[in-house]
Amino acid sequence: MTVLPLRPAVAEPGLAETGLSTHRTLSRRLVHRAALAEVFLTDFRSVDETAFHAAAQLPPRHFYYSDHTVRVAMHDPLAVFESVRQMLLCAMHLHHDASPETKSITATASLEITDPEPLRRAGALDLTLLGSVLLEKKYEGATSRVVHRVRVLADGREAGVITVDTAQRPNDVYERLRTSHRTTPPPMSDTLPATGTGAIPPVWLVGRERAENVVVQDARTQGDALLAEVRVPAAHPSMFDHAQDHVPGPVMMEAARQTSLLLAADHEGLSPSSFHLGYVSAEYLRFAELDAPITVVTRRMPEPVDGGRWSEVSFEQDGATVARMRVRLARALPSGGDDAL
Repeated sequence: MTVLPLRPAVAEPGLAETGLSTHRTLSRRLVHRAALAEVFLTDFRSVDETAFHAAAQLPPRHFYYSDHTVRVAMHDPLAVFESVRQMLLCAMHLHHDASPETKSITATASLEITDPEPLRRAGALDLTLLGSVLLEKKYEGATSRVVHRVRVLADGREAGVITVDTAQRPNDVYERLRTSHRTTPPPMSDTLPATGTGAIPPVWLVGRERAENVVVQDARTQGDALLAEVRVPAAHPSMFDHAQDHVPGPVMMEAARQTSLLLAADHEGLSPSSFHLGYVSAEYLRFAELDAPITVVTRRMPEPVDGGRWSEVSFEQDGATVARMRVRLARALPSGGDDAL
């Protein structure tokens, strides 16, 4: 195992300083997207063994990422996460030399919005993504595990930091992993009904305007917890841009955000439009299957860790915990950053 140190702090580079461009998108194959409209990454460059840079552009309007009731309006932090996710998929191929058949499996991921002000802008938003390799483990000459840290900049200001721990597995190994807890092959999402059949909450209570973007259903209170089922949007043009054999991690992040907003509204009468996602961390323990119900259990954490409204979320399927998350809802203010709640 090789542990690589963090790079020393330097002046904040913009797109001009890095030589990156937002004139066109990269190949959709490099970022594992089917639709060109879902490709946010526009450039990529390796710097040295431990660093790489990329550019991305968040669209001015998007069916999924722009659908929020939050005021003041801002680009969605999960759109920032998607840009970095695409960057890291690209890095696996261009920086770590992974073959096209190699599968990336996320073990943990975290997103922290360190400064929301750069995201509060109308129109398209150019991002500079500064990636570092914190740890790399190889097996038979190929990267088998890598931990990345990415700083997200807009207009020379840091907007957020994302850290992702990813396993890399050849396709045959991945197939064995996928069937290790199953007696039948996992179904593909494009063979399933377009969406769930349960009752969805009022869309504004989960911070949405479109019912198509609601990913929880049959919500109910049990003591101090909010319980809901994941509503798998199998035909969603963004969340399921291409066929999947499991529920993707970002879809589960969205479910955690929605149940955290619903808990705040249901238990405390707080308006979802007054919050944005300030932080989310995720630990994925096993694949979330498409053909069995997933229960989301959300509780408010008893004390704020560093301000904001914190909740802890677990995803339960067939008697096992498949993922755990922590979510911080930050107060959306016209200016001046986030207030503690």
